[in-house]
Amino acid sequence: MKARPSFFRYPCLLALLLLAPAGGVQAQDFESTARIAELAEQAVARNLPPSAEVHAETPDARLRLPACAQRPQAEPGAARGASVNVAVRCAQPAPWQVYVGVRVRDPRPVPVLGRAVQRGEVLDPATLQTETRDIAQLPFGYLEMPARYAGYEFRRPLAAGQAPGPDDLTPPKWVKRGDTVQLVARGSGIEIRAEGRAMADAVAGARVGVENSRSKRIVEGVVSAPGVVEIRL
Repeated sequence: MKARPSFFRYPCLLALLLLAPAGGVQAQDFESTARIAELAEQAVARNLPPSAEVHAETPDARLRLPACAQRPQAEPGAARGASVNVAVRCAQPAPWQVYVGVRVRDPRPVPVLGRAVQRGEVLDPATLQTETRDIAQLPFGYLEMPARYAGYEFRRPLAAGQAPGPDDLTPPKWVKRGDTVQLVARGSGIEIRAEGRAMADAVAGARVGVENSRSKRIVEGVVSAPGVVEIRL
């Protein structure tokens, strides 16, 4: 009587059986991790200028995700500095979802401070110099057109080498508390002018109270020019 073959006597045969794809599934039936990374990069690059560079972290090659019947969908999440998490998902034949980290780099010429500045200091274009910086690392932006901010004041101290952003500056105060200003009342073809004292600091277009120098009444108007507050009748 012949003995039955034992898999334990043939370890190589057992290993081949264990490693064989179940149900005849071949390697090409799995979604390519390189393709998943490429889809994540494309999803992020769509919302960036051509100068930006994107690099996705390729998922672990051992990841076994069933091949998608259609093109997988890639949806970028909120950017955190220079990093974006992208959800890549498939609906059929077997639903799956994987998150891919994408790094963004966008080097450009950026105005930076040639010296330290103090709070309240007026921006002087001569204090700026151009350096190449990765704007993906500047979440609060930078001064794309510095000339537009001429006369603006710094909200806080900044060190030399920093790239100031729009939020670091405040429009110039056209009216300061205690200043003598000109009150201009306009309406129905008439114009009345008087002097007054500003009750607070105010920038262009802001509303501010003014004490009339003659009547001592406090009226409110809009700053229309340096030292001028306009009242509509």
